[in-house]
Amino acid sequence: MSTYIKFIAPYSSMVTVIEECSSEVEGIEISIEVGNMEDGAQIAKRAERDNYDIIISRGGTAQLLRHVTRIPVIDVTMSGYDILRVLMMTHEFNETKALIGYPNMLSGAQAVIDLLDLSVDLFTIDSIDEIEQMVYEVRELGYQVVIGDVGIVESAKRHGMEAFLIQTGRETIIDALEEARASDIFFKWNFSRTEMLSKIIKHQDRDVMVIDDQGDILFEAWHTFDRCPINDTELAQIPTTIDFNYLVNWRYYIKGHQQVDVKVEHFVHEETLYFLLHFNQHDDILNQLDWVEQISVKQKPTVIAESDPMQAVMRVIHNGVSAHQLFFLIGETGTGRGLLAHYIHHLSWSGKTLVEVDLSRCQFEYLDELLSPEVGTIYLRHLSQMSIERYHVLGRFLQKALAADKHVVLSVNQSVVHQFDTPLIDRSIEVFVPPLEDRPEDFKGLVTLFAAYFHQHFGTSVMKIQTDVIEELKRYEWRGHARELKSFLKSVVLAERGYVLKYEHVKKYLQEKYSPRSTSVYQLEGTLEDIEHQVIQSVLEEENYNQSKAAKRLGINRSTLWRKLKQN
Repeated sequence: MSTYIKFIAPYSSMVTVIEECSSEVEGIEISIEVGNMEDGAQIAKRAERDNYDIIISRGGTAQLLRHVTRIPVIDVTMSGYDILRVLMMTHEFNETKALIGYPNMLSGAQAVIDLLDLSVDLFTIDSIDEIEQMVYEVRELGYQVVIGDVGIVESAKRHGMEAFLIQTGRETIIDALEEARASDIFFKWNFSRTEMLSKIIKHQDRDVMVIDDQGDILFEAWHTFDRCPINDTELAQIPTTIDFNYLVNWRYYIKGHQQVDVKVEHFVHEETLYFLLHFNQHDDILNQLDWVEQISVKQKPTVIAESDPMQAVMRVIHNGVSAHQLFFLIGETGTGRGLLAHYIHHLSWSGKTLVEVDLSRCQFEYLDELLSPEVGTIYLRHLSQMSIERYHVLGRFLQKALAADKHVVLSVNQSVVHQFDTPLIDRSIEVFVPPLEDRPEDFKGLVTLFAAYFHQHFGTSVMKIQTDVIEELKRYEWRGHARELKSFLKSVVLAERGYVLKYEHVKKYLQEKYSPRSTSVYQLEGTLEDIEHQVIQSVLEEENYNQSKAAKRLGINRSTLWRKLKQN
C-alpha cells in the first residue's frame, strides 16, 4: 500500500530537489506545493480533506502545521551538510554574521563553526512568534548578515539586512521521505489493530471506553449508546474517586428515566495508569422497582366534595399547595387518599410523572432513584407498615425530595409529623380526610361517578340511579368507606342488565352482603376476574381490611394482593 505524501516546500527552489529525490524512495506517491507559514497551513488543511497520509515540511512551517492538522507532520531537519554549505558560501563576506534558528537546526552548527574557525554567532529561538524580536535584537547588536530558514530570511530583509537561506540538500530530503514512509507503515499497522479491536468489541455488543488518569479518552466503542452517556465533568471525576483496593469499582448515573451503570477497572500499561469503563443502560430504572408505580395524570381527577368535611379538605389543599411541598393525608383506608394525591399532583405538576411507592416493600437504598427530573410528585403509601427505625432514613429522603422541588404526599392513618424534624414540619401540611359516614351529601355524587366509570370501562348497562337507592346505601355501615362502596356497586351493575339501578335491586344485594350466608355466597356472573375480585373484597371485609391477614387467608403474599387491588 502506497504512502500518499503532501510535501509543503517553504521555498520554490526546493521543488526540483524534492522531485529528484522522490524517485529514489519506493512505496510513496508525492504531491508538492510551495507555501511558507500561513500559506502552508491552508495547503495542509486541504491535504487533510483530500485524505493524504503524511505531510512533510521544514522549520517554522512544520512547527505551525502540527497545530492546524491531524495528519502526522514530518520535519525536514537541517543537516550539518546544509549548514556547512551556507556557511562556506558566506565565508568571504567580511560583515558580522548571525545564524538564527530552532534548537534542532543549530544542534550541529556550533561544531562546524568551531572546526572551521568561522566568524558566525548563533541565536536560538523556540517558536515562530520570537522571529521578529530576535531579528530586531540582532540588528541592534550590529550584525549585518542573517542566516536562517525562510521565515527568518524574510524578517531580516524587512529590517534591511542581508540574508541567506539555509537550503535543504538531497540527503536530508531523502531521509525525510524514508521517515515518512516508515511512519505511515507504523501508523497504519497500529490503526489496523485498533480498528480490529473496535470491531471485536462492537461485535460483542459492548459499550466501552479507555481513559487515562486525567480523564482523557484514548479509545471508545459504542453499541447501545450513540456516544458517551455521561458528561465530561463526570468522566474526569472517575479517576479521582476510585478505590484502588478493589479491582472493580462501580458508578451509577441517572439520566432522565434511565440509569447508566459504569463498571470501572484499572490497569497499568508501560508504567502508565489507565481505566477501562464498561457502560450498561437500564431503559427505566423505576420500571424495575416492583414497589414503585409510575402514573401519568392526564386530566384533573374528579373529587366529590358536596359535604362540609370534604369541602374543608379541598380548601386546605387549594390554599396550601402553593406554599407547601409535603402533604400528610390522614384518614382511614378506603377514604380516597390516593385520589387526593392525584389531585394534588395535577394542581402542581401537570405534565410530569406521579410515582406511587409502597413503603411496606420499599428498598430504601433505591429511594433516590425517585428524584428523576421527570418526576413531579411522590406518593408514599403504607407508612404505618414501615418499621419505626426507617423514619430517620425516610426523613433524610424527604429533605432531598423537597430540595429537588418535588411534592411529596404521605398516606397515613393518624398524625405522624412528630416523627420528623422541625424543618420538614414547617414545610408540611396535614389534610384530614373524613370517613364515608361523615359525608352523606357525597353519596349521590360518588354513586353516580362510580356507575359512569363502570359503564365507560366495563360496558355495564346502568346509566341512572334512583333517588331511593342513594338513601338506602346511606343506611349501611361501609367499613371500607368509598373503596368498599365502589366495590359493592361494581358487583351490582355487572349483574344488572337494565339502564336504571332500582331500589329493589340494590336492596337484594345489600341483604345478601350483610346476611350470615354472605361470607360464602358470591355472584357468579361476570368474568373470572370479577368473581376473584368479589372473593378478595369479601375476605378483606371479614378481616376489617387488614391486608396482611387477608393475604394470609387467601394464600397469596401481600404484594400479589396489592397488585390485584390496584387492577380493580
